[in-house]
Amino acid sequence: MKKINVQDTVNKVGQIVELYGWVDTKRDHKKIVFIDLRDRTGAVQVVGGEEFKALSEEDVVYIKGLVKKRPDKMVNQKTKTGNIEIEAKEVRVLNKTKPLPLPVNTDGHDIDEEVRLKYRYLDIRRPRMYKNLALRSKFIDLIRQHLFKQDFLEIETPILSETTPEGARDFIVPSRLQPGKFYALPQSPQQYKQLLMVGGVEKYFQIARCFRDEDPRADRAYGEFTQLDIEMSFVERIDVMNLVEGMMIDIYEKLNIPIKQKPFPVFTYDEAIKKYGADKFDLRTEEDKKNNVQAFAWVVDFPFFEKTPEGGWTFTHNPFSAPKPEFMKDLLEKKNIGKILTTQYDLVCNGYEVGGGSIRNHTPEGLKAVFEIMGLSEDEINLKFGHMIEALSYGAPPHGGIAPGIDRLLTCITGETSIREVIAMPMSSGGRTSIMKAPSVVKEEKLKELGISLRQTMKQSETQKSVFENIKNLLDVNKISYKLIEHKPVFTSEDAAKIRGSSLSLGAKALIMKADKKPIMIVVPGDKKVDTSTFKKLYQIKDLEMATREEVKTISGVEVGAVPPFGNLFKIPLYFDQTIADNKTVFFNAGSHSKSISMKGSDLEKVTKPIVGKFSK
Repeated sequence: MKKINVQDTVNKVGQIVELYGWVDTKRDHKKIVFIDLRDRTGAVQVVGGEEFKALSEEDVVYIKGLVKKRPDKMVNQKTKTGNIEIEAKEVRVLNKTKPLPLPVNTDGHDIDEEVRLKYRYLDIRRPRMYKNLALRSKFIDLIRQHLFKQDFLEIETPILSETTPEGARDFIVPSRLQPGKFYALPQSPQQYKQLLMVGGVEKYFQIARCFRDEDPRADRAYGEFTQLDIEMSFVERIDVMNLVEGMMIDIYEKLNIPIKQKPFPVFTYDEAIKKYGADKFDLRTEEDKKNNVQAFAWVVDFPFFEKTPEGGWTFTHNPFSAPKPEFMKDLLEKKNIGKILTTQYDLVCNGYEVGGGSIRNHTPEGLKAVFEIMGLSEDEINLKFGHMIEALSYGAPPHGGIAPGIDRLLTCITGETSIREVIAMPMSSGGRTSIMKAPSVVKEEKLKELGISLRQTMKQSETQKSVFENIKNLLDVNKISYKLIEHKPVFTSEDAAKIRGSSLSLGAKALIMKADKKPIMIVVPGDKKVDTSTFKKLYQIKDLEMATREEVKTISGVEVGAVPPFGNLFKIPLYFDQTIADNKTVFFNAGSHSKSISMKGSDLEKVTKPIVGKFSK
């Protein structure tokens, strides 16, 4: 059994130690060979002779040796063990490695992510990755310590569950015992934690695994993520906010991570939009960023409902939220719907939303009114939420909670550019598991056992999804605020504007054309055309013509009518009419006939870097 770690050798000068680990580096000086032996705590220099010549980097070895103090001139101030070295007395190779498919002694940022995830078990060996995982472990431990001191119970809730309306697609699991029926993996433990409050638990938390079939972003992992789930009875909004704020301050102080402002500043939703243009914002200065200062803030007083593309109403955050007390009468009477404010509170950090929660609707009539406003029939409400409405009728206490995202908080702390850097085995941006080959084909006999038959998927839809994901990843990496609009398929600028509820002039119409036989992209407002003569004179082009449908598909991977204004993604020159960049808001197809995005024209210009001129008519 391993009894000593590399980091402990600094206290063992003059003693014989037995070490286990990996050969991190090797330096052959003919008669003398140096290796750095690495384990999870660090690396130490080991001095050997001929017996070291057969060693390769990343071999797993056992070393028995004498710990010696280095001469003053040979001390390495850059490492914790730089003032000592090990004089090897015995070496034993425990496992010989074959050549590695990727280096593990760099930070890894320059290596293709797909390769890193394929060999994640090697990628984790790099010190940066291990440091991130160690921080994650410590962070979760401090959460538990803090909440246990506050008399919370840690309770697990089911993974196989029923679909819930939380704004994302569910992952579904077929039932073998009940053919034709399906479980859903939980988007969050929302309903279960409320049912625990009905059960009198009063103070619950869980380090919860959550599952959402959402498109990936730099700040959101595909498929599954981890959140701290909290629910409390007999509380008001300020009680939950105070608990979480106190916990964050406690944890960050113990980790020696500075917080910009304590107590956290509080903004209403309207104040945030007016001041920052979004409900998630970054309060840090450039100096704060250099010093890893974490800037927290609260956002409150959100609208409860927003209009759907079809003209109905849907919730903005969570259908189980309660309105602010002064709006409960309007909710029950289903009037002034657009003016109803909710008890929702969001925790913001460094430009990200890192947590959200609310006081819940703890009466059956209040919850039922929410679903009625959303247009659900009596039968639909009873079918999907009858169990919740019935539970709330048995003396449910006032209660509320929150769910800070652990992955996203750790991304802020570490300064990593992708949330996948703080997760041990994340899925790729394309939705494939690390190392293993899921999603994978299931044998026909297994499908028959489950009563499932498959139909051929379309390569076209896969291509469209890829373009859509690339757009979202680009926007997320650049921290661009945008809104995704999913709608019925549209094929013209006029139909797109109508279903989005926007002016035709605000549409960014992307046209793939050929300038002197070479493909380019020209983007003009939806109500304009390209003034070809002006364009040719402006950019000294002799011949300008539209690309054919087949050429558009070959260049962009999507059909005419779904081309997004991102020529940079297709590696072709991109030209914007000046009005596109000047528009406060622009709308465009996001690589699909049924997906659109709205954002600032200036932000679109920022991430696409087009050549801008005046050439529309």
